[in-house]
Amino acid sequence: MDSQPQTVRRRKASLSGTNLELTGDYNQRLVYQAVRVRGPITRNALIELTGLAKPTIAGIVRRLLGSELVIETSRIFGARGQPAVHLEVNPEGCYSVGLQVDNDRLDLVSIDALGNPVSRGVITRPASSGERAKTHFRTQYLKLTEDIRRDRIIGLGVAMVGSVSRDGRHADPGDGDIGIDLLALSDVSPGVPIYIDSALAAATAGESLFGVGASLQSYYYILMGPKPVGGLVAHEGLFKGAHPETKRYLFPGAEPAWCRQAVAADRMAPLPACEEAWLAAAAADLIPLLTSINCMLNPGGVLLAGRFPDGWLTRLAERCNTLLLASAPEIPSHAGIQPARLARDATLIGAASLPMRARLFPIGEALLKAHDHVG
Repeated sequence: MDSQPQTVRRRKASLSGTNLELTGDYNQRLVYQAVRVRGPITRNALIELTGLAKPTIAGIVRRLLGSELVIETSRIFGARGQPAVHLEVNPEGCYSVGLQVDNDRLDLVSIDALGNPVSRGVITRPASSGERAKTHFRTQYLKLTEDIRRDRIIGLGVAMVGSVSRDGRHADPGDGDIGIDLLALSDVSPGVPIYIDSALAAATAGESLFGVGASLQSYYYILMGPKPVGGLVAHEGLFKGAHPETKRYLFPGAEPAWCRQAVAADRMAPLPACEEAWLAAAAADLIPLLTSINCMLNPGGVLLAGRFPDGWLTRLAERCNTLLLASAPEIPSHAGIQPARLARDATLIGAASLPMRARLFPIGEALLKAHDHVG
């Protein structure tokens, strides 16, 4: 079957909507996104921006206000007729919880509707599996959500540094199964959907919703760590390729010394200075890769994130920009290299972004009316 119609819908770059009867949920997501991106915004401006009919906008706004996802704020005075009401996203309209499963620990965060962290928690990797892991998670989850309305939690997002089995149950971060039955975590908060994806997919979801990626139609994302991974994001979606389960290592079979050094430095206090030798080694490995990315993919930007010191990522981006222009002036275009906004929190905030993306934003999957992945 030709997939072109679905591809076209995914690539739709504007906020234009459709009045088809079966896409009411998509249109509601679309209007919510428009309010988030362009707010404060009036109803008339929403009609002009989305192309939806006035009654459609009126009904959607009424539902969004009723669910408290959107609130009315200031009015415009001084013009003829009834003063116009502005609409904004309510930060407390919904919350999401993110879980990052790493080799040695589990990191948790709760975020509000604007992507702002509300609370954080850390669980040391359990020495034993099963009930102990779930008990640790339950304790931290309850502590994490004690100051927010739990009935407004729309999902738990899980970002895997390693892999997930086909049944979605067990996490393997690379050094063996850590013994956590992910779907059993739904017992901690019954009825809350669970969304599981790779660390890279989660990080790009967060950046596309709440970071620099929101302003780019395409970008190449590099998630730094002992073994950096990367992928192309086009119109807010990570291109997963023909084999989505395959790890996207930038340096297959290698763990560069400069990566290990940066990961170690990020855990130090006070943070050590970024040395010239480190910059030179990192740039030497990255420049050939960045040259190929620019020539073959031509993205709108290249974003660096991950558990490297923020200052080191900034200097690395600056160095790579300079060297790329000097070493490859003949490339047809040069995508600016910069740190991602979520930086070292990319995977954790990204995990919490997975439910937001799945349930609130106008992604192509929303048109398919697929059921949520509920644990």
